[in-house]
Amino acid sequence: MSDKKIQSPLNDADKREVWGEWAEKEEQHLREVEQRWGDSDAYSQTAKRVARYGKREWEQINDDNATIEARIRDLMDAGADPEGEAAMDVAEAQRTHVSRWFYDMSHEFHVLKSQLYVDDPRYRAGIEDNTRPGAAEWLRAAITANAARAAAASPESRR
Repeated sequence: MSDKKIQSPLNDADKREVWGEWAEKEEQHLREVEQRWGDSDAYSQTAKRVARYGKREWEQINDDNATIEARIRDLMDAGADPEGEAAMDVAEAQRTHVSRWFYDMSHEFHVLKSQLYVDDPRYRAGIEDNTRPGAAEWLRAAITANAARAAAASPESRR
């Protein structure tokens, strides 16, 4: 396991304000995250970054995420193809959001994590509570298409 644990400098009141219900089960969630990914570089990066975040950063993280969720909802409402450009763009926005605030997320890992959105009810709820039913599958398809687009655009794919 990493010698660095994910810990926030926020006080309990601020945690409840910016994390909502998640704050009520913080220790349980963090134990699971450590068990699942504690040996990974992503865990170490997240621990280092989160330790610096105050209330303002968490509000920005939440605002950015809400914008991404609204875009997913709007695209789904418009009947957008999850493998289309707009869907791939929102998938890329989600990937870069995670990379900016938590850990460097490769396209390959994004595809793997997208399966959790479909298979794990908690991850599904995290996606669908603020979007639409079926968003987990829609987003997984968009993430997979986005990863294929990135692979096709990489210099290695042109050799």
